[in-house]
Amino acid sequence: MASPSIAHYGTTIIESPPPEGVDQKSIPATGALAGTLRLLEILGFEPLLENMYPGMGRQYIRRRGQPGDSDYVEFDAFTSYSAVERPQTPCPRIGDTLFRITHHNPVDVFRRARAEGLVHPLVSDAVESFESGRNDWVLFRGPNGQGIELGPTQTARADNHVIYVWTDPASLDATARDYEAHFGVLPAAAGSFHGLAHCTMLRRERPGISIGLLTPNTGEHVAPRWTDDIFLEAGYSHFRLGAPDKQRALAASRQAFPDGGDVSFVYFRDSYLELVQVQADDPALA
Repeated sequence: MASPSIAHYGTTIIESPPPEGVDQKSIPATGALAGTLRLLEILGFEPLLENMYPGMGRQYIRRRGQPGDSDYVEFDAFTSYSAVERPQTPCPRIGDTLFRITHHNPVDVFRRARAEGLVHPLVSDAVESFESGRNDWVLFRGPNGQGIELGPTQTARADNHVIYVWTDPASLDATARDYEAHFGVLPAAAGSFHGLAHCTMLRRERPGISIGLLTPNTGEHVAPRWTDDIFLEAGYSHFRLGAPDKQRALAASRQAFPDGGDVSFVYFRDSYLELVQVQADDPALA
C-alpha cells in the first residue's frame, strides 16, 4: 500500500554510536532521545515502528490516534551518530521549522512536561496566559530542539496539521507560488506569528494541511541554512507532504536521499520532505 499523506514530522537527534560489537537495540535511550520519547508519551503518542541502522543511527516512530482521525499525527524521533550542534546565530535560519501539535487537554500535558523539564518556552511571558486559559496556544522547544506550537484539538484536519517554515523574505512570493503549484494549497489568512514573525499562510482542505511561511518582523533578520545534510545537523526537521501529482513535484525538487519508491526524500525550496502521492483511498481524505 502506498504511504498516505498524513501528518508525519521528524527531527534529527545527536547520539553516540554503540561500542563495537554491542547491538544497537540493547542501548538504553538517554539524553535528548530519552527526553523526546518521554515528551511524546505525555502528549499521548504510542510506539509504531523502530528501526536500527548500523553505523548511522536509530529510529523511533510514534503515533497518536488512527490515520482517519482529523488530529492523527506521527513523530519520527531518529538519531544520527554523525550529528553535531550547528553554529549559533542570534536569529532563526532559513528552513527552520516548527510543528503544530494539538491535544484535547493541552494545558495539562504542558504542565506535566514542564514539571519534568522537557519543554523550554520560546515566549516566556506567554506561559502564564496559556496555563490560565487566556491564550489557547504556547510555543516551546522540546528536548530534541524541535519547535512546537501546542494548543487545543481543532475540528478541521488543516487546523490540526500546521507546519511553519522560516523563509527568506526575498523568495517569499516565489516559495508561496511553488507550494500552490505543486501541493494544491491556497492563500489563507496572513498575520503575526506569536509576535515573533509575519506568517503567510497556505491551506489545503483535502487532505488537510496548512503551511505557514514565516518571515522576520521589520528590521529583523533570518540567517542562511547551515547545511542540507539531515544527518549532520541536530534539530533538522522534516515532514511528509502529499502532492496531487508527485512526479511533477519531484521534478521541482532535488534528491536528498535515495528514493524509497512511494516515498521520495527531497529538498523542496528550503524544506526536507517525505514526498508522497495523494491517493484516492488516502485515509486523510476521510
